[in-house]
Amino acid sequence: MAQQGRQSTAARGRGRPSERRIRSRSQRDRLKRRRVLIAGLVAILIILAIPLYGYTSTFVLPPRQWVVQVNDTSYNMGYLLKLLRMFQRGSQVGGAAVNLGTMPFELVNTLAENELVRQGAPRYGITVSRQDLDAEIRDRFLDNPSGDQTPPEQLEQEFQERYREYLNLVQISEKEHRDIVTSELYREKLRELLGREVDRIQEQVHLFSIQIPPVDSTLEIIDEVQTEFARGASFKSLVERFSADPELYKGGEVGWVPRGILQDLDELLFEQMAVGELSEPIPNFDATAGGTGFTIYLVKERAEAREVDERHLATLKTRSIQAWLTAERKTNEVRIAFGSVRYEWLVNQLRLSAARR
Repeated sequence: MAQQGRQSTAARGRGRPSERRIRSRSQRDRLKRRRVLIAGLVAILIILAIPLYGYTSTFVLPPRQWVVQVNDTSYNMGYLLKLLRMFQRGSQVGGAAVNLGTMPFELVNTLAENELVRQGAPRYGITVSRQDLDAEIRDRFLDNPSGDQTPPEQLEQEFQERYREYLNLVQISEKEHRDIVTSELYREKLRELLGREVDRIQEQVHLFSIQIPPVDSTLEIIDEVQTEFARGASFKSLVERFSADPELYKGGEVGWVPRGILQDLDELLFEQMAVGELSEPIPNFDATAGGTGFTIYLVKERAEAREVDERHLATLKTRSIQAWLTAERKTNEVRIAFGSVRYEWLVNQLRLSAARR
C-alpha cells in the first residue's frame, strides 16, 4: 500500500509540469490574441485618423490660424480667404482676374494697416458714424446725379436690389461688408486729415524724360542722345527718334513735379541737376521687353513756389498716411504670419472656389 501511494504521488508529480505547460500555452495564446486584437484596433484607428487628420489640417485648423495681429486684435486665415474670394468674384464679373501672385500679400498688409488706422483714429477725433457709413454705401451702389427727378422710394428700391445682388455675388454678409467699408472710411478720413498739412505751394521742376529701350544697341543710343543734345537737338526730337514709347509723354514732358512724387529722384532733380542739362542714364527694368532699359531726365525749368496740381496733391496725401503708418508700426505690436505654406493653402482654396463656379 505504501508503495502504491508512493507511485501515485510520483505520477501526480510527473503530471503537474504537463498541466503547467498547458496552462502556460493557453495564457500565451490569450496574450497573443489580445496583442493581435490591440494591434488591429490601433491599425483601424490609424486608418480612421489619416482622413480625419487630413480634413482637420486642411479645412479646420488653417482658417482658425491668425495671420495678422495688431496689438490685441487679430485676423485669421478664414477671414483673409473670405476677403480674397470677395475680390475674386467681383473681378470675374468685371472680366478681370485677381493676381494671386501679389493680391494675398497686399491684402495681408492692408489688413494690418487698416487696423492701425482704426486703433489710431480716436487720437485725432476721427469717427465713422452710421450715417457716414450708410451714405458711403449708397454712393457706391446708386448713381444719383444732381437734378435727378427719380422718386426717393424708387431710388431706395434700386439701391436695395443692387446691394443684395452684390452681397449674393461676393458671398459675404451685410455686417461683414459694412465692417470692410468702415475700415476704408477710417483710412480715407485720416488721409484727408493728414493731407491738410501738405503745402499746396511748393518748389517744383518742369521735368522731361526719354525712355531708352533694353536692346542690344542701348549704350549706343544713350551716347547718341547725349551727343545730339549737346549739339543743339531739341529734346522733343530725340524722344521721337529714340524713345521706347514716344507717345507716353507728349514730347517727353512729364510735367511740373514737386518733391515727394518721384521719391528716389528727389535729390537728383532738386539738388544735383541744373536747369537745361541731362541726367545720367537711370537704369530701370522694363517688364514688357524683359530687360533693363534706361531713363534720361531733363529739368527744363525750376519754380521756387508753384501750386501743386490735384493729381500730385492726391499722391502727396497718400504719401503722408504711408509715413504715418511707418511710424505707427514702430510704436505698436504688429505681427504678420503669412509664409509659403499658408500662401499655398490660400491659393489652392481660391482655385477650388473658382473651379466650382
